[in-house]
Amino acid sequence: MPLYPLGDTIKLNEHSGSSPKETQEICPEGGAERKYMEDMKQTKQTGYGEQGERNQGPLLLWLLPVFAGFLFCLWYIKSASCDVVYSDYIRLIDAYLPDVTDPSKFLVPDVLTRIPASFLQRLINVKLFDYSVTFDRVCAASGLLLCGTVLALYARRERLSGKLYLFWLAVLCVLFSLIKWEALLNGTAWAHVVSFGLFFLHYYLLDSMFQLSLKECVEAGSRERCRKLSVLLTVLPFFILMFAGEYIAAYCGVLILAYAYCLFCACHAGKPASGAVRLYLLPFLSVLCVLMLYLLSRHFAVWEHAGATELSFSEAMAREPLFLPRFFVKTFAGAVLGQETIAALAERGFLNDNAVFAAGLLVIVAYVFALYLYFVKAELYRKTLFPLILLLSGGMNHVLVTASRWIFLKESYALSSRYAAQFMIGIIGILLIFALYRRETAGNPAGACRIGAGEAGVCRPCKICNGILIAFCIFFLAGNCYTTYDEIKKAPYREENYEAMAAMLRDHEAYSPEELCKRLEWGKSPAVLEHVIEILEENHLNVFRR
Repeated sequence: MPLYPLGDTIKLNEHSGSSPKETQEICPEGGAERKYMEDMKQTKQTGYGEQGERNQGPLLLWLLPVFAGFLFCLWYIKSASCDVVYSDYIRLIDAYLPDVTDPSKFLVPDVLTRIPASFLQRLINVKLFDYSVTFDRVCAASGLLLCGTVLALYARRERLSGKLYLFWLAVLCVLFSLIKWEALLNGTAWAHVVSFGLFFLHYYLLDSMFQLSLKECVEAGSRERCRKLSVLLTVLPFFILMFAGEYIAAYCGVLILAYAYCLFCACHAGKPASGAVRLYLLPFLSVLCVLMLYLLSRHFAVWEHAGATELSFSEAMAREPLFLPRFFVKTFAGAVLGQETIAALAERGFLNDNAVFAAGLLVIVAYVFALYLYFVKAELYRKTLFPLILLLSGGMNHVLVTASRWIFLKESYALSSRYAAQFMIGIIGILLIFALYRRETAGNPAGACRIGAGEAGVCRPCKICNGILIAFCIFFLAGNCYTTYDEIKKAPYREENYEAMAAMLRDHEAYSPEELCKRLEWGKSPAVLEHVIEILEENHLNVFRR
């Protein structure tokens, strides 16, 4: 399957200012180039891309449901929690408070593993909000808002309107579902959720540059826009490094693959591709540089894993050979159903371990099916990279979670809500590919071909593919919506638990250190907890604020 040669399109831009007729004469008359010109002509007629701005609908139409999802998250935070420090906050307070401006706590070799942006955010939180956990939770919800805004821009640009708008709503159901409730309520995760929004932004900008490169032989002035995007994509990874922490690995890994593909496309065209190579080379090198900086900083970090096995990998796998593959498959089930929801259904006899494993296998099949639609059936790789990058990012997160969490030798860790935010990225990528496939086949009778769908001209609707696609959509939505419903019912009980924590913390002198540790979910030294309570009380922070 031939690729559109990006180099030729950049060469053609040298003739900017030519009339459309002259531009058509410049482009070669055969092969993929001719089909590309036909495809771009069809693009202008149908409203796809920038030429079809009038057919995209008002931006508000796409942003309103995103904002509604954000408000839903804020409502859930208010209904399921109260402002009290616990668990990981105890470690953070012991390490960084009360003097949040102390440079010695920032200027350390492993600073990139400590999320540099959190130092500024913590300073704001202490000075303005007396160290509020609610502030951190709102920051996490804002990260989902950023994800949704980027997705809205993409959905609008790709014309997911009409019946396809249902796919857009399905994407938002996954994005704002409460399967990731722990990422919202555990305020220490705010930076990771914000980093996902920044990841989405980078992927979207890269996709924009990719599409502009393809369009240069019909749109004058795109070359300058590509250069500006290239500069922005070169700088953006260093900014994202301030938020991402260990999640930078999946981000850099998938971008290395994406830039390698773009560079391959450029080089595939031969010598005229030098302009396209320059566009992608600097952003590619900046991603490599960011990854190296993080790995260097990580080298100096000291990691503690409470409850981790002391066995080596080979020893652990020799004892339980099927543990790793079962763990890996179950991580995919964790993208559809929440851990506590699965446990509740199992207690009532609706689910068992094999059913959870089967659910994970189904999600893997959905990944493979989406790749088939993307590369073979609809040949979407010619037009957009964004959904593929999301899909690969989600898959890479499954691999990284398996590689980093096998040490606990508990299959239940694969279903933890704290990883659901990572896994949702792949599900969103799958749903976007489904939507784009339906767009490509919309209005085409069976057996008909679509202009620009490859040299064979095939992009035929398929009843079997449509049926499988709809079944997977129902599967994803059913799991996420049921988990959300289950979490909404649990919200008052979670709030009650947090209020009990706050009451005990305020009246800490009436309880033993062991009781405080148990209630505040602190599994380490009681002396550390006593020190933290002293810091909060003396500085009137959190539950001790005036």
